[in-house]
Amino acid sequence: MSFNKKKKITIINYAYSGGGSERVLCNFANLFSQMGYGVDLIILSNDQKRVSIDKKVNIIAFGKSRSFYCLPKLLKYFLKNRHNPVLSSQRHINLIVLIAKLITFNKSDFFLRESTCYNLLIDTEPTLKKFVIRYLTPILYKNAKKIICPAEDVRIDFLSSYPYFKNKIEKIYNPIDFNALKNEASKGINTNQIIPKKYAVAVSRLSPEKNIKFLIESFSKIETKDLKLLILGEGRERNNITKQINELGIQNKVILMGHVKNPHAIVSNAVLSLSTSVVEGLPNAVLESIALETPILALRAISGVEELLNNNKCGYTIDTNDSSVFAAKIDQIVSSNIKINLLNEFKLQYSFKNIGQQFERLF
Repeated sequence: MSFNKKKKITIINYAYSGGGSERVLCNFANLFSQMGYGVDLIILSNDQKRVSIDKKVNIIAFGKSRSFYCLPKLLKYFLKNRHNPVLSSQRHINLIVLIAKLITFNKSDFFLRESTCYNLLIDTEPTLKKFVIRYLTPILYKNAKKIICPAEDVRIDFLSSYPYFKNKIEKIYNPIDFNALKNEASKGINTNQIIPKKYAVAVSRLSPEKNIKFLIESFSKIETKDLKLLILGEGRERNNITKQINELGIQNKVILMGHVKNPHAIVSNAVLSLSTSVVEGLPNAVLESIALETPILALRAISGVEELLNNNKCGYTIDTNDSSVFAAKIDQIVSSNIKINLLNEFKLQYSFKNIGQQFERLF
């Protein structure tokens, strides 16, 4: 099968935004549409659109509060659409999609994206969900055409549990539409909140694996007096993080922005982008920061961070659980006023054209 205007691909996404995986699948929808492919983009949740989607993409909103509640609508869709290649991401969504495939006897090729090093995340799941995922993954994943890993560490992590799926694994990076990203950044900051003149930024879901509490603690120890921290994102840890900020007395230094309409404009004007996540795949926030030529400081987690930073040419990683050391590195980078010279190699590696060609070979 090859890309042509007569073919259509189905992309199943939980939401338009809210996390890196969601944004990546929206990028894939735009990518395949630009390549002349018909695209059905299924949004499982009732999320309202906050990202730019190609006008030719057919959006189908299921509008459910939980992914599993979408199963009846998925069954109906797969009964009517039996020959579209299907792309989905995140382990629990992939399993639901495969259940729908089996029930409807759908013979389409299913491509499953592993968004993170899931072995490091699964113990944070509720007991029942953890059991179901561990039991069903080896049974259902054999029905996938290919399993897409966005970074080498994700591939290694997945094969450590399921080595018999080695021949199904393909490593394909997340695509970046560099022109669209630059265009969004150039539109200016659209928010009712006051943006400080000099700030670092962290684009992150407020959840335990993102390690935001370590970031807050570190930032409370920096010596750069006029530097603020903007955190873009929402999540279940917001109340705990707000409490920590208040206890440390740094309400005037750390601003929880929540979801913003145009995060790229904020990232592009930051002096530094920070990532303290301990579980990742290929972190989209880091990838986009590099593309916007904003220097990075990240914890050296099990993830694609090392691949992205390309031997410190785009930023720095640091291997520590000492917040004082992380704070000192922030001060050092900000005071040195470093600049990123985006490499042509990077642009090629993550370009829509390159990633599209890799999928074309699979389809």
